[in-house]
Amino acid sequence: MENASKALLIAGGILIALLIIGLLVYSFGSMSGYFASEEAKEEAEQLEAFNKQYEAYHKKLLRGTEVISVVNKVLDNNKKYENTEPNYMMTVEFEMKEGFVYKKDNTTGTNKKVDNVTFKVGQTYNQNSLIEIKQSTDAFNDFKRRVFDCVDVKYHKTTGRVNYMKFVERKMNNYEIDY
Repeated sequence: MENASKALLIAGGILIALLIIGLLVYSFGSMSGYFASEEAKEEAEQLEAFNKQYEAYHKKLLRGTEVISVVNKVLDNNKKYENTEPNYMMTVEFEMKEGFVYKKDNTTGTNKKVDNVTFKVGQTYNQNSLIEIKQSTDAFNDFKRRVFDCVDVKYHKTTGRVNYMKFVERKMNNYEIDY
């Protein structure tokens, strides 16, 4: 009888130990699932914050200065990820509808064409073209005053990040620059 009670105590101790081990394994699994869900939630928030800064420009009636802001953000983004994350690279395109800019002659009050500022009508430029435009003060000032519509935003199919935006210039009447 004494051996049977010792066997029951040993069996009970083993059963309690197995329950404690099972509880620890379950707790560990729950904690790792919690941390994984928290990490996924944080990644989703970062993706949303990234996309919001570009989606803010997905509208009509943007000035050239706003397009320049988007292009500068894209250039910074591409510089940051050019050698590490090709899926994070972005493209911005803008299509020009007006070819010439006119400068107001303050002495006569008439408009005259600025010779070194021409954009090819209907041509689509990308973010690297802005670097060339910045080299000409007249062209850069002309670009800043133009009005654009954001006509397209695309997202990378794997990362979900904005990776393409297109702006199309609105055609304006009596376009001129006052200096």
